[in-house]
Amino acid sequence: MKNENNFKINRESNSHYISADKIVYRTDLGNTSKIVSMSHQNTSSSCIKKLNKYEYLDLTTGERKYYDLDKPVSIKDIKRKVRKYEEIVIYNFQGGKNELFITLTCRDKITDLKVIKDRYKEFLKNIQTDYKGLECIALFETTSNSYWHIHLFIKSITSNVLHIPHQDLLEKYWTYGAVHIIRNFNTFKNLGHSKDNRQEKLERLTSFPKGCRLYSKTKGIKIPPKEKKQFKDCPEFKSSDYSITSADTYMIRNEENDKIVNTITTLMYRNNKSKMER
Repeated sequence: MKNENNFKINRESNSHYISADKIVYRTDLGNTSKIVSMSHQNTSSSCIKKLNKYEYLDLTTGERKYYDLDKPVSIKDIKRKVRKYEEIVIYNFQGGKNELFITLTCRDKITDLKVIKDRYKEFLKNIQTDYKGLECIALFETTSNSYWHIHLFIKSITSNVLHIPHQDLLEKYWTYGAVHIIRNFNTFKNLGHSKDNRQEKLERLTSFPKGCRLYSKTKGIKIPPKEKKQFKDCPEFKSSDYSITSADTYMIRNEENDKIVNTITTLMYRNNKSKMER
């Protein structure tokens, strides 16, 4: 795999080992967790401070600068944003009778992001009037024809069971097109709901207006806690309470001088204890 900066990224089939003293980034995702180890820490982000969606502060010079909003959004940036969205979903939606996964489409084939966002705000206001204690996160996505639609994880924090009649969704809350609704028994499966190739989906999202968020969440949806510590201080280290569900290692090489600039290992864990408690 290549990117626009003359770096080549290779996926390694083994070498997923992380030493006990290695500094890692741990993300708590509820019933799961993620450990990321890098051979070289990325410190470039510490050189700037975001002020708003148009401006940032260059900490090395003290200058106030503007983002280049005309510059195309890169696949790397989209992957980072989608990963953040998915982590928020996994942390807040564990699967249960109080959770639903809904897809909302528009029969008039909307291509304007503002229009689909305004319709979603209207939908949310109407449904929260009748159903108290709802929390949700919506992802705005386009089809291969650039038509907007919405994927929505929604849950009740006041009831053990959430049931919204399909007909009510069509006639009262979303009158713009088709509605698909299922119970969210498997968050991971619903995150990968689309039959489209993931890479194709990511490439379509590069047309997302720069400075706009891919998703919208209600106030009660929490951001997964992240911490930086030695691997041996993480609860996953040599603990029978956690099992590794996946392991990936990527080696990033500079093609100009054939030097390895970074090696990134990601370990995903399942909390066996929390699974037994449910």
